[in-house]
Amino acid sequence: MRARLLASSMFLGSFAAAFGQVSVMMPNSFEIGGFLGASYGVDKTRIMGGGNVTYAINKYILPYAEYSYFPGIGREQSGVFPGTGSPFTYKYSIPLSDFHGGVHIRIPIKESPVVPYLVFGAGALKSFDHTVTARYVPAGGPEQSVPLTVPGRTDFAINFGGGLRYYVTQRFGFRVEAKAYRPTGTFDNVFGKVEGGIFIQLR
Repeated sequence: MRARLLASSMFLGSFAAAFGQVSVMMPNSFEIGGFLGASYGVDKTRIMGGGNVTYAINKYILPYAEYSYFPGIGREQSGVFPGTGSPFTYKYSIPLSDFHGGVHIRIPIKESPVVPYLVFGAGALKSFDHTVTARYVPAGGPEQSVPLTVPGRTDFAINFGGGLRYYVTQRFGFRVEAKAYRPTGTFDNVFGKVEGGIFIQLR
């Protein structure tokens, strides 16, 4: 019985020691990860996903590069029907690819495997030539739809937000993050994303 208690105490002590160390971030290390989530705030919630790589300058500062794919982001395009002067607004959605870089600022909590962080980034939202079904309401008439060819474009965008890392070990963990995007160009609606994923810290 005493031997069993001793073994249990040693196991619990090792477990606590391991988790007491995971809050010590490894500088000069790379981290790779993937994530799934949802975009929101433009027209409706839509599934998205992607991946990133970071480099730890120290335990606080992690520059990163990230790619995200948004299967559909809502857009609007306004105009006037030729010869009538009647205004219209097309509503449609197109897929976007997000390429950007930025920095994660970790906020370690002593002897805790949970590490909050802030994130700031800037990059490009890229769309390709795409044919969509646009909806519009002409003056005095019911809603109608029409095929619309949307040319591809690249718009600069900034993003910011925060998240939490949970270190299962010093090299592996889970991450959740919420972020807002502020694009430029014809599409300037602010939208957001919430995501969750895994990461692996490489030495």
